[in-house]
Amino acid sequence: MRMTDQALAQLLVQLFTAIKLLSGYPMPAELPEIHQLPRTQLEARICAGPCGVKAFYLPGEGVFIDASLDVEHDLRDRSVLLHELVHHVQGVAGKFSTLPQCDAWYAREFEAYQIQNDYLRQEGSRSRFQMGGYVHNCALSPDDR
Repeated sequence: MRMTDQALAQLLVQLFTAIKLLSGYPMPAELPEIHQLPRTQLEARICAGPCGVKAFYLPGEGVFIDASLDVEHDLRDRSVLLHELVHHVQGVAGKFSTLPQCDAWYAREFEAYQIQNDYLRQEGSRSRFQMGGYVHNCALSPDDR
């Protein structure tokens, strides 16, 4: 659901404040761009075909989020946006930048899900998100997988 620019900016400040309180990350000097697009456009951008992507963050480009998500009124949908905003502050802070690429990806996702779930808990929701089927196997050689 599309929000006015002013309402979206206010929501971003609220979510970055929550991230700061939950994680200690500082407020970013600049807000990332938020691109609300149909899921088919998200899938075309990030997946090889139809997939369950709801949102993603690309450094330098901002957050891309499914336009059907109601981030203004639905707590679970709003937490998806918060998750992607965590990736923005991780990048700005340079956190995990010294890790190998695979380990850094896993660490960023693990922390973002942790902060997202802390946010949901703080807001009184019993809903939780998890990494699904992702296994941290970065250190394994291709023959060991």
